[in-house]
Amino acid sequence: MRDLPARTALRCANSEIVNRHLMQRHESALALHRDHVPRLSGLDLQIVEGLRRDGIYVTSLAELGLPGSNEMLSAGQELAAGFAAEARRRAAQGQEFVIVSPDAIASRPEIFAWGLNERLLDIVEAYLGLPVAYDGVNLIYTVADGREAGPRCWHRDWEDRRTIKVGIYCNDVAAGGGPFQMIRRREPGHGGANGYRYMLADDAALAQRLGADYARDLVSCEGAAGTVFFCETAEHFHRGQPAHYADRGALFHSYFARSPRHPFFCERSGLSRSQVARLAGPLNPRQRACALWRRELSLPAKLVPPAGL
Repeated sequence: MRDLPARTALRCANSEIVNRHLMQRHESALALHRDHVPRLSGLDLQIVEGLRRDGIYVTSLAELGLPGSNEMLSAGQELAAGFAAEARRRAAQGQEFVIVSPDAIASRPEIFAWGLNERLLDIVEAYLGLPVAYDGVNLIYTVADGREAGPRCWHRDWEDRRTIKVGIYCNDVAAGGGPFQMIRRREPGHGGANGYRYMLADDAALAQRLGADYARDLVSCEGAAGTVFFCETAEHFHRGQPAHYADRGALFHSYFARSPRHPFFCERSGLSRSQVARLAGPLNPRQRACALWRRELSLPAKLVPPAGL
């Protein structure tokens, strides 16, 4: 019942009249912001081109070279290690989505602030074509129990037309250790005038929606601790592959447009609005505006309570 208002709002947004209005408003916003989109070069441009072409670009913290990366990764590794026993207990009890507590994330501001680095914001803004909203960060802990449930099932994210996640592995991740996977192929007819509908998918559903040879476009991101992947998770089916041989800890920083189509499916980090305001307080005006994106929503959008995690 808690998610009923959000799901009702999604159905309304997908109605022909409302969807047409939202599309027109989105196109107008893109046109107005076109001359203000950051101009990129080097690796940052390669990342955006990779997102446009494939929906994913894999690199590393060392190659990115962002300040504070070592501190952010060390904090994530410490939190993951301290959470391991609790994560295994929760998974054994059947919990599908196992994350380090938002309070623990809030206690390590270097993790939250890393996601607001100006270069990251420029990359995301160049891809979206609009000012950026930063939806915080999750540390998702995947227990090596082989279960295919929750985010380990194929799915697309609900927050907006386009959503960017920046994932960072806290430990080495090999095949069988729960690597992040994405299918580069986009589903014809999803979104736009057809509206936005979401589902978990198995192999049969993917073959029906994407074509029987969809596995040719599957990308599996194995890599060492500090591997970074930029991924477009609203347009592309993705999952954390079920882990069999080793647990996986990964940080996921989340981004979408400043006025997302589905604000009632945002705020997925679990951080409270007061925690976000506190973490954003010491940062510059652009960074604060990205973190405090809800303040710019229309009143009707603010009235729909967000769905649960």
